[in-house]
Amino acid sequence: PDLSNATNLESLILTGCKSLVEISSSIGNLHKLELLDMGFCTKLHAVPIHFNLASLESVYMVGCSQLRKFPNISKNITSLHIADTMLEEVPESVWLWSRLQRLGIFGSVTTFRFAGKHFLDRSGADIEKIPDWIKDLDGLKELYVGGCPKLASLPELPGSVRTLIAETCESLET
Repeated sequence: PDLSNATNLESLILTGCKSLVEISSSIGNLHKLELLDMGFCTKLHAVPIHFNLASLESVYMVGCSQLRKFPNISKNITSLHIADTMLEEVPESVWLWSRLQRLGIFGSVTTFRFAGKHFLDRSGADIEKIPDWIKDLDGLKELYVGGCPKLASLPELPGSVRTLIAETCESLET
């Protein structure tokens, strides 16, 4: 949809729009947008790559099974959930978001990078290791890691973490 004139929009919830193929570049005009939920838009394959919205805080990309590119979105994100996508890569800039409090990583991203280091199995989408530098995410309050049968251990977490959920991580020992 063309959102050029919806400049006061604060929440854009597109959950279950199974015929939605792309999100218009007009999303860049939504300077008051705080929530973007693209959950279960199973045909969605295109989101504008650059739409840096300063007010955007929460992004849900769950069940967007055709989505391959991660958009360059606001660095003010407090909550990010990614699952069941075909994302090829999530940029390292995600880890520099100082306001990030909730992070949901489900075993669906082909490659996760930070400073050139991968922590997902390149041949699939199963997290084998969470990098040690996660302890430096001082604002992180909640970490969800799900569908990671190869994840054997967790690194030291930042003291700010209040909730840790590790579901279907059959190999998790420590």
